Amino acid sequence: MSAPTLLAAARSFLLDHPPFSLMAAEDLDFLAQRLELEYFADGETLIEPASGTPEAMWIVRQGLVQGWRRPPGESAGELLPMVHLTPGDTLPVGALMAERPVSSIYRAQGDVFCWRLPKEDFDDLLASSPVFLDFCKRRTAALLDLSNQALQANYAAQTTQWRSMNEPLAEMLRRPPVTCGPDEPLRAVFERMEREAVGAMLVVSAAPDGRERVDGIFTRQDVVGRVVLPQVPLEAPIRQVMSSPVYTMDAADTVGDAMLRMAEHAIRHIPVMREGRLAGVVTERDLFVLQRRTLRQISDAIGRADDVEGLAIVAGDIRHWSHSLVAQGVSAEFITRLISRLNDQLSVRLIGMIAVAHGIDLDRICWLSLGSEGREEQTIATDQDNALIVGEGAAPREALLAFADEVNRGLDYCGYPLCKGGIMAGNPKWCLTLEQWRAQFDGWIDRGDPVALLNASIFFDFRALAGDASLAWTLREHVAEHARRVPRFLKQMSDNALRNGPPASWTGGMLGSLFTREEASIDLKLNGTAPFVDGARLLALGHGIRATGTAERLAQLARAGALPAPEVRDWTAAFQFLQSLRLRVQHRLHLAGEAGRNEGNPNRIDARDLSAIDRRILRESFRQARELQQRLAADYPG
Repeated sequence: MSAPTLLAAARSFLLDHPPFSLMAAEDLDFLAQRLELEYFADGETLIEPASGTPEAMWIVRQGLVQGWRRPPGESAGELLPMVHLTPGDTLPVGALMAERPVSSIYRAQGDVFCWRLPKEDFDDLLASSPVFLDFCKRRTAALLDLSNQALQANYAAQTTQWRSMNEPLAEMLRRPPVTCGPDEPLRAVFERMEREAVGAMLVVSAAPDGRERVDGIFTRQDVVGRVVLPQVPLEAPIRQVMSSPVYTMDAADTVGDAMLRMAEHAIRHIPVMREGRLAGVVTERDLFVLQRRTLRQISDAIGRADDVEGLAIVAGDIRHWSHSLVAQGVSAEFITRLISRLNDQLSVRLIGMIAVAHGIDLDRICWLSLGSEGREEQTIATDQDNALIVGEGAAPREALLAFADEVNRGLDYCGYPLCKGGIMAGNPKWCLTLEQWRAQFDGWIDRGDPVALLNASIFFDFRALAGDASLAWTLREHVAEHARRVPRFLKQMSDNALRNGPPASWTGGMLGSLFTREEASIDLKLNGTAPFVDGARLLALGHGIRATGTAERLAQLARAGALPAPEVRDWTAAFQFLQSLRLRVQHRLHLAGEAGRNEGNPNRIDARDLSAIDRRILRESFRQARELQQRLAADYPG
């Protein structure tokens, strides 16, 4: 093949594969001009740890490259498959960036052609192309961004009512804030609100450090209830009727952050600060353009509901909202947090209503959320896992069980199915005093039998939802300290966590010829998210981390120096992608009308239905899952 023909072929190939397809024209030309075509026969090694520091990057053009790795700490023994690379994939980017040998053996599986880029040209491209640099630094996360962008573009083609959840609040500010001092008379405030055509007045004063402090807020909706009906004179100072305290956010915070804050506190306005000064205010109207209800309306409806039937209607709105966000390509992290926060509000309202009906003093008990709910990682299709800590002076056990059972049945009515394993507060086994819970966890930790390990995977992710949260914190401290002192239990949890992982045969390559229907079907929970959830839980227990969420556990482990930050970044991105796929499956079942009839597995996907880029990210996510599992095997050897 002549040089001009080879150059044209390289450029055409690159235009079909991200991130190269997104690079500036001059960077793409630079890359295409410096690529060399290499051939590898079946079984031939491209690069291995013994090769030393890599001298080039390869881009697979044709064929399949298999990555193999020995178990941690073993210089000999059976090689384990880690990753399959198909056309468009690159290797070994991580080793090139770190200037270290590779950790896997990469071999051709059949005839393989690769484009080769020398190390010096690789470095030059990193320096010139922000797109390529971002991809090399954030590989999984960068590809995930591309996947979400594709969904967003598809949604935008259908509607213009879309705002990115990652957009900083600074981009939302269209006018300077309208403010007054706390002693300004109501008459002057009303006149200014009318003159400036604003619906809210921010009450601001100077803080001791010279910054601005938002003391309160007064809205048009407050006029009747706070001024007219109480007959407050218009000469009274605004501080007498303003709402306080006020939740503020930073200009660098995102739209998604603001939406969660509004949902959590049922508010319509959020003052935005920049370097200690008030920069403006964002409103519910600025953030939300929704099909049926605003987020504030959902929160208000939860607060107004006085029976389970009313809450069931709101639960349907939550699911509707969630499906809309999935269709828009909103990040899985945001959606699962939003679902969890709204479900929390609904559950707390239901618990409160039923507690009053049964004469239960919530200050004497603590209602625990468990499993995905405890981790704030609920997807759209979620059942309930909960338990009860009985404090001193609580109602009799029979009364508490009757109360908890009615809550469980109420949640079921709202669309959160009863736990098939009976892990619910209404089950006498899981309605225990603090001392009984301590003994229960101690027994699981000390025994480490299969039942104990199964329970550990659910109960160790507990979180206080309603009642006396100090009971949960006391139990958390006890469990964390005990688990750290029993290395045998941590080793057993490690062994248990290694039992479920990505399917060994899955390549994501030529699906039509390589896969049977059964092989293409993947349980995204069992084989995808579970390794990250289990791994993060174990490592958190081993290092005394108190967080319950998977991403937060990993982040705290990185901050504590227990895990390398780059690995945590990749593991988190992979976990969030798998969560995103689970949400998409659930959305697809919803559209097909199957979810309500339980006719589809909400966690199983046919890989042949995925786009090329999503299959690519799925392969990388599985590789990251194997990396995490190898870390567990190394930290807790036999």
